[in-house]
This record gives sequence, structure tokens and C-alpha cells, in this order.
Amino acid sequence: MKRIGLLLLFVAFVFSLSPGFTQNENAIVRFGDLHGEVNVRQNSEDDDAYVFAELKTSLKHDDRIRTLPKSGAILSFSDMTTFVMKEDTVIVLDIANERESKVGLVAGNVWVNLKKMVADGSMEVEMAQAVAGIKGTNITCSSDPRSQEDRVAVMRGQARVRVKETGEEFIVEEGEEIVIKKDAKPEKIQIDIQAEQSKWEEDLSRLGESIDVNDLPEIFRNINESSAAEYSKLNETFQNLMGQEKVELADAVALRTSAERFVGVVMENLLVLNNSKRRIDAALESEGLSNDQRAQLNSLIREMASSIAAQTSFQAEAARMMRYQFRTSAISDEFQSELEMIRTELAQVVSDLDSIRSVLSSNSAGQTQDWFKESADTCNQAQISLADLSQRVASILAENAAIPDAQALLKAIADQQTTIASMLKSLVVVEVDTSTITEMQQIEYEISESIVTLEQGIRSYNSLSAASPLTAAISRQAIEAQEARLKASIAIMSNFANARKLYNKAQRKYDSTMRSTAGSAARTNEQEEMDALWLNISDRFQQLGVVAEELQRHIQELEDDLNHMLNR
Repeated sequence: MKRIGLLLLFVAFVFSLSPGFTQNENAIVRFGDLHGEVNVRQNSEDDDAYVFAELKTSLKHDDRIRTLPKSGAILSFSDMTTFVMKEDTVIVLDIANERESKVGLVAGNVWVNLKKMVADGSMEVEMAQAVAGIKGTNITCSSDPRSQEDRVAVMRGQARVRVKETGEEFIVEEGEEIVIKKDAKPEKIQIDIQAEQSKWEEDLSRLGESIDVNDLPEIFRNINESSAAEYSKLNETFQNLMGQEKVELADAVALRTSAERFVGVVMENLLVLNNSKRRIDAALESEGLSNDQRAQLNSLIREMASSIAAQTSFQAEAARMMRYQFRTSAISDEFQSELEMIRTELAQVVSDLDSIRSVLSSNSAGQTQDWFKESADTCNQAQISLADLSQRVASILAENAAIPDAQALLKAIADQQTTIASMLKSLVVVEVDTSTITEMQQIEYEISESIVTLEQGIRSYNSLSAASPLTAAISRQAIEAQEARLKASIAIMSNFANARKLYNKAQRKYDSTMRSTAGSAARTNEQEEMDALWLNISDRFQQLGVVAEELQRHIQELEDDLNHMLNR
């Protein structure tokens, strides 16, 4: 049955065409993922017109989309822009003009990441109190009709927010959130970007989960082409600045900002690619694949590996640009050298943290306990290094408070210090003793051996001929045969009793371990191994139990038969 289930999963994965793509290749937006219950209707109709949304459901201008509790949706725009809806969210699509798309957020929470629109288009998210205009930006928006409050938080880039009631406009920078309430003055606050992103981890982990396999080559191509185009522009700017003897401070800062945004886009691309890779790896493990099916999946694996390698290369090159020290004309040589050293050290600290952030933002489940411990040590060491860097920058500012580059460095250091606190919370895990895993493995082995012994006992039991106690003449041979069957059944039950002791011991070990790890922020590889071992032990014990219960019912019968024969 398990094999059939895997085959059905593979068939659904490989051959379920997505009409939302194949029937309308020019669609501006389509569903990239759905979970729970998501409904769609035209905005001009009433709620009775809502229909259950599927991945193949076509989306049109003025469509109203809602997610119910414990549900969510990911919308993919034609330029690879991503729009994520949390549960209890309602939006309206205004996509009559592809270059000037607008989404009305009626209620709930959305996460938006724009990519290609940075050059040739824009998007607006219109809420009850405000309109957020975004271009090449990663933001979250929330709208609460009951409190009449809208919020816009910027994770990357910047957003222009217009207050509908007064017409005022605000520029919201990276790491800021603006809160707009009816009849109240808008308020800007600083946010922890890492903490804000962590609120969306579960939703973002679905990126690429529901992409149809037939669309994967096109997805890979779009990711590669859009990333290559953005990298080309970024590298051209970088090369131009490298050719200058002195670089304007504003130009150097702008390049670093662009590189940071590009890294954010690449990290999302890697999330999509890695999620798709896990699906294909699972399909390859299915039994009964035809040669053509296996060849198709292996071809996709090769394309995906190439895409992942390209994205990783882009990420490394962008990081190199961020670390590069330009000689700017705004700072004296005395401070320039020290700031360059500080910036280089900061870039190394950020690089170490980014490698941890990359795992945490995709899916930290399955990492070993050692990885969590080493990552926590890296974060703690980073805190020490950042404190030292902050003190050195503060000393420079004490002598010359008008150095913008130093002020920007101080803010960048403070931002990293804030995010580390959030990261450390995500790295807290309760360790599983390796001796416990070893003991569980031994129990699994012994129960497996019990199954072999049981099978041998059953074969021996079945080979013994049964004699009817009702026959007129009871021979000694018949009595001995019946005694042998009784002994064989008792031996089987004894073997089962030993296995039950092992099972109960394993259950106590498992329950105790899982209770102690209940407070972990993430699941480690060792916890998942305990789960797998317990599942195997339970399955094997159930195999023993089915036969043992049947024999238990017959033991009394056998004893009665034997007593009857002996007393005749």
C-alpha cells in the first residue's frame, strides 16, 4: 500500500498539468501555492459567489481572494514577483495594466517581494487608511478594519506610503515600519528585520512547493535570466566605481544597498529551488518508476543544480561587492583607513551570520545538534566582535561627528546586534543524548530479530498437524502432536512477551525524550531520528502483536483440546 501511495504521489507530481499556466501563458498573476481553504469571486459579486480556489484557477482583474483560518496562498506574478497571503486575509486584484499593478488589501496580512519591476514597473498595495507604493522592495502590509489601523514594514529597499485621509507621503526605509490609524498622526518605528521575517517563516517555506513539474524548466530559466540581468547591472556599477580614484560616499553606500537587496532576492530564489529539489528527491525515491520518468526527474535535478550553483555564485559575488572598500572623497585619510578595517571586519561577521540566517529562513529542521551549538557559538562571538566594532566607530564619531559613513556603520552594527538576539532564540534546542539513540537502535534491532524468530516459530507451528479431540481413537502420536502445537504456541507468546518488554522500554525512552525537547525552538536531526526509530519500533511491534493476539486466543483452546484427549 505504501508503494502504491508513493507511485500515486509521483504521478500527481509529474503529470498533473496546471491549466492556470498552460492554458494562459500570458496570465499576469496565478496561484503559486494554496493550503487550507482559499476562495475567489469577482469583487462586484456578493459572498455567495465565492468558489473554492485550486492551483489551476485562473485569476483575473477585479478578482477578490480570501484565505480562511489555517489557510494561506502564494501568488506568483509574471515577472517572478511574489505575494504571500496569511490566514484570514482578503485582497482584490487590480491588474488591468500589468506595468502598474495594484492589490487592494481589505483585511489581513501580506508579504510582497518585487523583482523585475525595479526597472520597468511598479506595484501599489492599497489599504483602508494608506497606499504603499513599492519598487524593487520587500515589504509586509497589514490592515485591521476593526481597529482601523494599517501597517507597512520594510525588510529590504524602501516604500513610499501615502496617507489617504491627508494626502501626506512618507518614505519608509529598510528596518522601519509606519503605523497609520484613522484620525491619528502616522508613527514610524524601528523594527527587527529578522524577527519580522521569522513571523513569515512557515508561509515562506511553501515557496516552490506547488510548482508543477512541467513548469520547472521555465521557472529555472526565469530565475536565472532575471538574476543574471540584475547582477549584470550591479556588476557594471561596481566596475565603474572601481575605476575611479575617489568615489562619492553616496555612490558607495548606494552600491552596498543595491547589493544587499540583490542578496535578498537571491536567497528567496534559493528557497524556491531547494524546496523544489526536495520534492524531486522524494519522487526519485518512489518505487516502480519507468526509465522515462526517472530520466525526466534526473534531467530536472541537473537543471536545478545548475540554477542553485548560479544563484550561489551571484550571492558570493554580491557579498564581495559589499565588502569592497572604496576610497571616498568625504572622509580624511586618517579616518578612512580605520573605517575600511571596521567595514571589512563587519562584512566578515555579517557573512558568518548570513550563512546561519540562510538556514533559519529556509528550514532549520533536520540540522544536527552540533550545528545548532556551533551556530549559537558563532552568534555569541559575533556579539563580542560587534560590541568592539561599535566602540571603535563611536571613538571616530567622538572626534568627528559629521562623518556620514561612520554613522551608517554604527547603524549597521546596531541592526546586526538586534537580529542576533532573535537568532539566538531560534537556535535554542534541547539535546538528545546519543546513548539514548544508540539504545533505541539496539531495541529496534532486537525487535527485528524477534520478528525473524516469530516467523520461524509460526512456520514450525503451522507444520505441526492438528488432531481432532472428537475422534474415537486417540493415538499417542496425536497427543504428542497436540502437545507440540501447544509448546510452539507458548514459545511464540514468550517471544512476544520479551518483545513487549522492549517495546515498553522504548516507549518510555521516547516519551521522556520528547517531553524534554518540547520547548525547543527547532527540531534537530537527532529528534527526527528518534521519531523515525520510534515509528519503526511501533510498526514492527504491531506486526508481532497481530499474530500474538491470534495465538493468545487459541492457547486456551489448545489446552482444552489436550486435556480432553488425555482424559479419554
